Amino acid sequence: MEPDANAARWQAGDFTEFFELASPYMVRLGYLLLGDRAVAEDIAQDVLEQIYKRWPTLREDSLLAYAHAAVVNRARSVGRRKVVASKFSALLATPEAAADSQMGDPWLWRRVQALPRRQREVVVLRYWCDLTEADIAKVLGVSSGTVKSSAHRALTQLGRAVREGADGVEADPAANRKDA
Repeated sequence: MEPDANAARWQAGDFTEFFELASPYMVRLGYLLLGDRAVAEDIAQDVLEQIYKRWPTLREDSLLAYAHAAVVNRARSVGRRKVVASKFSALLATPEAAADSQMGDPWLWRRVQALPRRQREVVVLRYWCDLTEADIAKVLGVSSGTVKSSAHRALTQLGRAVREGADGVEADPAANRKDA
């Protein structure tokens, strides 16, 4: 594979110059999109770090467009997280309160925690937060079919654990957990 033609002419000093010129502009762009200077500074720093890592492979003529797109995309992600958090914050208790008040059956809660990540997310959002399949699909960024199949697999596994627990068999709940 041939080295990038730009790699030879772009030196570390070029990045420093780009950093000094683009950094305030990127912070301003992030601030205008989100209205939060601290978050805008974090976004700009993340984007500049990403650019630095990819510096030899980026084309000089598209560098500013790349920076714009990266800041806008990160601001969108932050904005989506804020919307989801504000939309569902009333439904969600603090972790401390949730552990004390909503986990009435520690045995069952250990089994829920042992589920694979997606199944665990679906069960918690459905049965602890009382969200619909459509809302869960939006929160997780998956289809309703994925939510249904994940819920089915989780409930099957939990039902098996309940039956085994009723028979006095105490299996290791973490044995089947896969956080993929």
